[in-house]
Amino acid sequence: MTSFWLGDTPLYIHRLHGDESFVGPVFATIDEGDERTVISSTRGTGAEGPFSRITTGPFDLTLIGILAKLSCALAKAEVPIFVISTYRYDHILIPRELEDKAVDALQSAGFSRKA
Repeated sequence: MTSFWLGDTPLYIHRLHGDESFVGPVFATIDEGDERTVISSTRGTGAEGPFSRITTGPFDLTLIGILAKLSCALAKAEVPIFVISTYRYDHILIPRELEDKAVDALQSAGFSRKA
């Protein structure tokens, strides 16, 4: 079965408009043209969070349904998610205060936790 692990640093989601800039360490940036989403360990004004990061992978791009099964397990446990997928990994951000609930839900769904 697929395994997952938790990132050790709280993350924050920043929404930037136009030419707003961001200063600080960046985990991920998504540029949608009219706005950018920056994921960072820096809290900053107006940031959403803190979030815990659940990571799973690496995966081949031909695999089907892994993220669906993860998100289904978390939805049943009423844990909201923010997903970032890369070429090899899926990263799921969850409210930090729901970390234990999320881990229990994933383990109950058959996912194993890496130390």
